[in-house]
Amino acid sequence: MNTPRNASPVVEAEAAASRVLEAERAARARVAQCGLQAVRRVDEANARAQALRERTEARIARMSARMTAQAEERLRQIRAEQERIAGETGADAATLTRLDAAIDNLVAEIAGADAPKG
Repeated sequence: MNTPRNASPVVEAEAAASRVLEAERAARARVAQCGLQAVRRVDEANARAQALRERTEARIARMSARMTAQAEERLRQIRAEQERIAGETGADAATLTRLDAAIDNLVAEIAGADAPKG
């Protein structure tokens, strides 16, 4: 809003006030726009974090299942070898029970669980 060169101080003051009010309205609109943009970015970041968390948890579950299966297979092999050796050496049931407990403790320790005390 332009004012004439010889405008009265009142007219000049009103024109200045109008400019200030218009600038304030524009600033408020921009602040509101920035606020919406910030909310959108936070929502997007949260969605990315959730997707990453889900992928990570799935990978951990697959890895845990694979490691458990490998440990169980190794345990099966050890027990088979244990039975073979026991047959050759004539080991008694008490010895085999202690060996089973030691193997269970070792497998639990490798798998990251608290080893049962046996």
